[in-house]
Amino acid sequence: MLKQLVVFYFSLFFLVACSEEPSQNSSDNQSVTPVAEKLPSNEPSFSKVSPEPTLVAESRDWNRIKQFKLIRALKLKWEEPTSLPRAGVTSRFHIDLFNDFAQQHALEVQWINVDNLTQIFEMLAEDKADIIPRHLSITQQRLKSMTFSQPIMLDQELLIASSATPAPTSEQVINVHVPKDSAYIESIKKAYPHWEITEFSHNLNHEQLADGLLTNQYNYTVLDKYSFDTLKHYRQGLTSLLALPDTRKLGWAIGHEKNTLLHKLNNYIAVHHISSSTAQPRFLDLESMKKNHLPLRMITKNSPETYFMWRGELVGFEYELMHEFAKRHQLRLEVVVANSYQEMVDLLHQGKGDIIASALTKTDDRVKQLAMSRKYHTVSEMLVSHHLGEDITQLADLKGRTITVRKSSSFWQTAQQLAQEYGATVIAANESLSTELLIAQVADKKIDLTIADSDLVAIEQKFRSNISAPLILKSNIEYGYAVRQENQQLLAALNQYSKKEYRQLFFNIVKNKYFSNTKRQKKLRAKRISADSTLSPYDVMVQPKAQEYQFDWRLIVAQMYQESRFNPNAKSAAGAQGLMQIMPRTGKEMGFSDLTNPEQSIGAGVQYLDWTRARFSKKLALQEQTYFSLAAYNVGFGHVKDAQRLAKKMNLRSDIWFNNVEKAMLLLQQPKYYKHARFGYCRGSEPVNYVREIQQRYLSYVDIVQ
Repeated sequence: MLKQLVVFYFSLFFLVACSEEPSQNSSDNQSVTPVAEKLPSNEPSFSKVSPEPTLVAESRDWNRIKQFKLIRALKLKWEEPTSLPRAGVTSRFHIDLFNDFAQQHALEVQWINVDNLTQIFEMLAEDKADIIPRHLSITQQRLKSMTFSQPIMLDQELLIASSATPAPTSEQVINVHVPKDSAYIESIKKAYPHWEITEFSHNLNHEQLADGLLTNQYNYTVLDKYSFDTLKHYRQGLTSLLALPDTRKLGWAIGHEKNTLLHKLNNYIAVHHISSSTAQPRFLDLESMKKNHLPLRMITKNSPETYFMWRGELVGFEYELMHEFAKRHQLRLEVVVANSYQEMVDLLHQGKGDIIASALTKTDDRVKQLAMSRKYHTVSEMLVSHHLGEDITQLADLKGRTITVRKSSSFWQTAQQLAQEYGATVIAANESLSTELLIAQVADKKIDLTIADSDLVAIEQKFRSNISAPLILKSNIEYGYAVRQENQQLLAALNQYSKKEYRQLFFNIVKNKYFSNTKRQKKLRAKRISADSTLSPYDVMVQPKAQEYQFDWRLIVAQMYQESRFNPNAKSAAGAQGLMQIMPRTGKEMGFSDLTNPEQSIGAGVQYLDWTRARFSKKLALQEQTYFSLAAYNVGFGHVKDAQRLAKKMNLRSDIWFNNVEKAMLLLQQPKYYKHARFGYCRGSEPVNYVREIQQRYLSYVDIVQ
């Protein structure tokens, strides 16, 4: 009966609220279409927010820019990083780099968001912006209409195909499919004039190109090496057949005759040695890095305690501490992600990173192998049990109880000692199961007990009310940073930083943000609602905005309750604000500056939900578009796409959320899956619970308020 009600109410909702399907951009269940059949925009437009104030045509050189303390920069609308930054270059690299340039010159960056590259070039030519700071190939054709900075880096263009496609012979005529107006066209015509070229719509993305190859819609395309290196992390079955002869120079674009601006950009690029800073082995100490304006390269792992992506933002305890350290030494921070302790050590000794910041306990073996800093954080080893389990008040209560931990974890030795001295039984967990997942198994009563550090227990207790930590097994376990033995300047600076900040204001703010041990508050019971009552204090604001974007207003109210419990001043630990819990950067890009204002927060939330919906394939059933858009709103579009790709591999439906994609989403908590995912680690239980709870609340609202 419940299932029938769900179908009925969502059918009713979409018949009333959705008179037409939204635009979309999805690689799932979508064919790649030649230019004659225009594909939807890569980044859906926000037509409801007028961009006119930023689009005034004005040719501005450096003096004018400095006069207004503002520089207008172009980027694709809502340009998310192409993946979790693991090393090297993503779109975030250029955005962060340009923000640093602006900050050095006391300029505010006015980001102007447009749909595609063709529009970006048109707006620059029309003097509606000052610069395009992105990964652009410098070509003869482009130099006719714009000026480029000196090269930021070099790249190679590769012929890409599925692994089953043979490499072409030198004289063979092949048909290569590439996006319209891309720099690849010029390269192909120069190097292989006998190849045939088919142009796709200008807004075709790398995901769609990969899909076309893997589904045999065409055989060949061209990608730059940086993009392909990112793509092959999470898309199997693709290969590089050959490299086009010419190395491409990449730079930022400005209009002609902006000589002073060009000089400032070139000076910044030269001083910072940007072209030599990415993925190049080096063995420099701190003062040499500072003198040569080279970035500090942090080696870490992708995990909830260290470094991960949430709603498009890079966050993590270790990441924030190291970001602040780099900032104080006026260095940019780059992150290199490893999958194991040994890989981190290897990267450090190979000169591919400068420091390991990854919740490393200071053991005798590690101190012999590496130069480790003084402690910057301490944790405890804690026993984890189900809160309704048999009481454990002392170690003697462990007799006959079963503890499950991985042999490779630092907890194995502790568990063995408990077995020998107190009669506990120890079971070796599958090595693919993270401690976080073992805690989940305790919560689900699948295993009896496990051991975890106090930080992770604190994280889990925020989300789980059914676990407890009855015993502290070891206290004052020290974390230290690791560097090469010869990097004594860096080691001394880290020691000074740790000594100054340990348990001081900045450290405590960051620590509490991630590991505050406040137990998850009990859910507030919804007020009893009668058929003639309002659902929230903001119904009148929600209704017209929901109608404008073709949503049922009761769905938006259900989501608002889930986000903030109708508190306009709500603020999450990660910085999301207001009734709809929008990140400030996201709100600003949509034109909303005060997210504590209920009307602005509602406007931003509905608009953002519409944007997430528009990014999924229109081939999805209408109710599925809502489920997927809610999940993307909660955890980020990229993580949901990762779950769709994983669902396909597991022979689940990638176009159905419940009992299909949501199952794959839960697996993105496991290292064996998230280390190959485009956006990395994801606490999959959050979006799964988020969608289910909003759905149930929405159905109750539909039943109560017609």
